[in-house]
Amino acid sequence: MRSLLTRRVRLHAHLSRYPFGGSVASVSTTSEPKNGDAPLSGSKVLSPNAIQLTATEDSLFSFLEYIQTLYAPSTQLRVAGGWVRDKLRGAESEDIDIALDNMMGAKFARHITKFQRDRKLPPSSVGVVKANSDKSKHLEVATVTIEGGTVDLVHLRAEEYTQDSRVPDVRFATPEDDASRRDLTINALFYNLHTREVEDFTGKGVQDLTAGVIRTPREPVQTFLDDPLRVLRALRFACEFGFTLDSALERAVLEQREIVGAMRRKVSRERIGIEVRKMLSGKDPARAFGYLKQFDLLELVFNDTAGKMGEGGDVEEVEGNGFKYPPREWTELVEKRASHYLNYLQRSRLTLAKCEISNVEATAAIFTPLFLQELPVIIPDDHSSLSPSAVRELNGVTEQEIVESSLEFLDRREEIVAALDFSEIVEMLKVHVKWPKPAGKRVALIIEAIATYPGARQELNGTADVQRASAEHRVKRYMWMMQYYSVIAPAMTILTAARSFDCRNGQNQTAEEQEAMLKAHLDLAHAYASSDNNEQVDNPSRCRRVDGKVVQTQLGPDAAQAIARALRVLQVWEKVHPTGSVEDELAFLDRLAPHLRC
Repeated sequence: MRSLLTRRVRLHAHLSRYPFGGSVASVSTTSEPKNGDAPLSGSKVLSPNAIQLTATEDSLFSFLEYIQTLYAPSTQLRVAGGWVRDKLRGAESEDIDIALDNMMGAKFARHITKFQRDRKLPPSSVGVVKANSDKSKHLEVATVTIEGGTVDLVHLRAEEYTQDSRVPDVRFATPEDDASRRDLTINALFYNLHTREVEDFTGKGVQDLTAGVIRTPREPVQTFLDDPLRVLRALRFACEFGFTLDSALERAVLEQREIVGAMRRKVSRERIGIEVRKMLSGKDPARAFGYLKQFDLLELVFNDTAGKMGEGGDVEEVEGNGFKYPPREWTELVEKRASHYLNYLQRSRLTLAKCEISNVEATAAIFTPLFLQELPVIIPDDHSSLSPSAVRELNGVTEQEIVESSLEFLDRREEIVAALDFSEIVEMLKVHVKWPKPAGKRVALIIEAIATYPGARQELNGTADVQRASAEHRVKRYMWMMQYYSVIAPAMTILTAARSFDCRNGQNQTAEEQEAMLKAHLDLAHAYASSDNNEQVDNPSRCRRVDGKVVQTQLGPDAAQAIARALRVLQVWEKVHPTGSVEDELAFLDRLAPHLRC
């Protein structure tokens, strides 16, 4: 470990040889290797608390220390929080917060810009966010852009909370006080820029990081009553890092239900929504949902209109939030189904696509049983009514079957969409977790796709003519896949999960068979979409050979409502008759017209 004296001697020699020329590297104590993001080759991990810096980080910290030497020699600089945690975990981080022990961040930022002006260097961009309790900003933060990266400058602080606000009164404090007021021990670590060592003032941060434990620095009940949002943060970090929750933390949330009541009083819906979005887009959204269920937080998070949060006592109903729908109930069955769907979605995506699910897909899996009591049944890929290849999927389908099956699908879809007000999903996410409308609409579209899937119970029960039912089902399934292709993966996966949840339909299938069934359906949808795209490229005139204007002319001026339905049926006809002419299609439209007017 290099001593501070040694570093300053080397720094002085370095600066005497090279005047400042505009880069942070000008004040670095070491030359930067070819790979600027690689750890310095000469550094050693001398203790469990040591951190290997990249050349860029070393240059930045040397520059900040030099500014401190010139303008604020009595000030101590420390990196706080997430950067220290991530570096000790072996992960890289660009989230650098510099904590000052006796100076406001804005003042130190002015020292940086003064240094640059005096030496005629390009000035750093500086932004200062003032403390504003009305906007939950309880700390002044100065953000400085240096060499393309950003650094936040804050002061060490202690906090005092009132009963009805998570925005505290703030004062200067020691590093020990600052560490103790933080949310978790693993987030309360410091890296001292002068000693180049990690400082663990709680005495448990490094230990918990090594053992994989989520623990609060102080007694958890008081920590969470001061700022109840810390409950959701603790759950999120446990899921993100695969850590376990400290038993005292678990007991506090389970037994001290006033914490949940405090969350409702003190935490904005926006802040709750941000944490939930991060939880459901993280590495283990299924575990995150399990925690929300375990700690009875689902009502609070997703539909807190009736105050049913289990915190004890009567809570006045939330008014004036613009939500017109009654709260939906998280029954035990709904929670079990949601957990199963989400687990299956997360696991299958990793298996088939080697990627994680989004928060939108996770929310769709959770909301599906909340809005749909029963899901359509999908046919296994080895059922006798299924064709083995998308190329021959619609071979042999008659015009009568096209007309009857297509219109039946469209009628059924319109009925379902009318009966289930999917705008409730959008409003629920907008009002309660403050998600933007596009995210809510995407969730609603996935659930709409699930609800409108053309189920095939008759074929599974063997009570219908296989060949005729197969043709009808193939037509409907093709229309469904084209209608909802943009959300086909999550919708089809949740439908497959529902089949395995229902013992009557999934009890004889192994996990491998379920995976194969899901893959077969996804491949089929992809083949449909790909074949349509190839046809457009090879022969653009064959794509929508009969457009809306032609249909309107053919059907007459009073058929405006039937145009969209006619185009959907014609899409099927074109798929069944890929070599058909425009004249053939117009003749079919004439035969279709009476059915559209019924």
